[in-house]
Amino acid sequence: MKVLAMVMFVTGYGLAITRLSEGQMPASCDEYNPLFSPCVPYLVNPDFGIPSPRCCAGAAQVFGKANNPAAIKKLCTCLVATMPNLSFKPEKLTQLPAACKIKLSFPIDKCIKA
Repeated sequence: MKVLAMVMFVTGYGLAITRLSEGQMPASCDEYNPLFSPCVPYLVNPDFGIPSPRCCAGAAQVFGKANNPAAIKKLCTCLVATMPNLSFKPEKLTQLPAACKIKLSFPIDKCIKA
């Protein structure tokens, strides 16, 4: 029963994020969909243990692009703008790089609290 409930939650949230990405994510943040879409289950549910391989691959792609001050600022701006609309848990976002074994060139906790 728990598994069915989780599948329904993930499916429903997947549909919701599609609508949110069209209406509530700034258009300038579309390039970050590889992080937002596959990582939803991990980022919204405090009990979701580890991110999926697909989430980690998307996160690595997105975080890899944040390799200069302008790109970091853009990523941080999009994360801050999008987190409330998608109900991301800030603590899960700060744990994501370590959970995916991604080394960042910037402190993500300061990025999303700025």
